[in-house]
Amino acid sequence: MLTPRSGTPTDDELIAHIRQWLDLLADGRVADACSMLDEANVYGQAWSPAAIFELVNDTFRPGTRFRAEHPSGPSFSHVLTAVGDGRPSVVALADNSGYSVEHDVPLNGAYSDLTAQFEFRWRDDALAFVLHDLHVL
Repeated sequence: MLTPRSGTPTDDELIAHIRQWLDLLADGRVADACSMLDEANVYGQAWSPAAIFELVNDTFRPGTRFRAEHPSGPSFSHVLTAVGDGRPSVVALADNSGYSVEHDVPLNGAYSDLTAQFEFRWRDDALAFVLHDLHVL
């Protein structure tokens, strides 16, 4: 759980937490990234390394434009070395239960069309970190 320092996290703090998660993927520490997630999403999806790899490989399967450009397939890249900025977007949830944050996923050296959608949900005095979805817009 992410415990805000002042009671209300800044957008930069939320984005930094997500970028730490993305860098774990790039380091090949997908199990550690999954262990950072505090809860299943609203659909009951508890993300595992296998589920993440399956989704990414299915999204960028042979025959896609991405796979034509990257025949060896997708590989996660570090946030600071990827081309682009990841287009992070933080929105406070209307019911004041937390925040929704979207961030593009860096693959093969650049930010890709794959977007990770996270939620930070208030649980007592801390925010639960939830991967809601990975999708191509």
